[in-house]
Formats: sequence, structure tokens, C-alpha cells
Amino acid sequence: MTPPINLVLINPKKNSEIDEENRRLIARVAPVCLAYNFHLLLADFGIKETLLDFANNMALSTSIGKGGKNLIKLCKDGKVKITKLQLPQNIGEKIICTSQPTKSKQMKLNEVVKLSEEKTIALIFGINQRTNKILKKIKEEAYGHLDITDKKIRLTLDSEIGAICHLFSTIKKG
Repeated sequence: MTPPINLVLINPKKNSEIDEENRRLIARVAPVCLAYNFHLLLADFGIKETLLDFANNMALSTSIGKGGKNLIKLCKDGKVKITKLQLPQNIGEKIICTSQPTKSKQMKLNEVVKLSEEKTIALIFGINQRTNKILKKIKEEAYGHLDITDKKIRLTLDSEIGAICHLFSTIKKG
């Protein structure tokens, strides 16, 4: 059995509150996780409700992702987790998805796909949007860094997530 792939979304804002932009981001990421069979870990979003209550409340406030039904399904399937920063150790080999990779840690997508066949991996998004000691530590301790453009071009978070997930799946099938 292939190990799971965790898509880790770190709140890109300094505040750890859910605002409208964060709601839309989470609503857009849920269908991507469903489509590619990824687990979703939401870090540092200040979510205080249970997963299902959170998903149901999101569904009331969005038309994205079948009106939030995709997020509800992910939660019911046990594929969503909520955490604070520091990330849990059991999420797998941490791969930072960034347009600013550290040269010594830089990986190609096919290397990440190969690693995912042997180990659980965590594709981590949102690190470049803000910095603090914890995020710097996560970036330093990561197994690898992935620049999906290979050109150090910064994409919007949801564009980067979509590109990585699609290409990841395409390579895996090939």
C-alpha cells in the first residue's frame, strides 16, 4: 500500500484567525485533496471547533467546492487534521513547496514522487508568505525544498498547490 500524502497548509497570515481569504483558500484546496487523494493538514489557522463543525460552518459561507461539501467529505473520511505550529513529527518527510529553495535541499518533482512511494510525505505550503522562528526552523529541518517552476517564480498559493498536485499525479501514473 502506498503511504499517504499530506498537503500541509500553513496559515499565510500573521494572525491565527480564519478570515475570508483563508476561508476561500481552504475551500479551494479541499476539492484538490479529494481529486488527488491527499490528506489535508491545516496549521496555525486558530480553528477552535471540531473538524466537522468547522467544515459545516465553512459550507454555510462558501459556494466553492460544491458549497463546502468537499471539505465536509474530507473531514468525514478522516483526511483533515487541524494543528498549531510546531508541526507534528508523524506527518512524514517534510517537503517545503517554495519559490525560494535552499540549494542544498532542492529537489525535483520526480524525486519527491519517488520518495512518496516509499515514505509518507508532507507537502508544506505557506512558509514563504511570512516568517518567524518556527517557520524558519521548519524550513531548515525539512527533508527537501521543491520549486515547481524551477525558475524561482512565485505563484499564488492555490496555483502552486494545483500545479504540484496535478504534476505529482501525472508523474505517479506515468
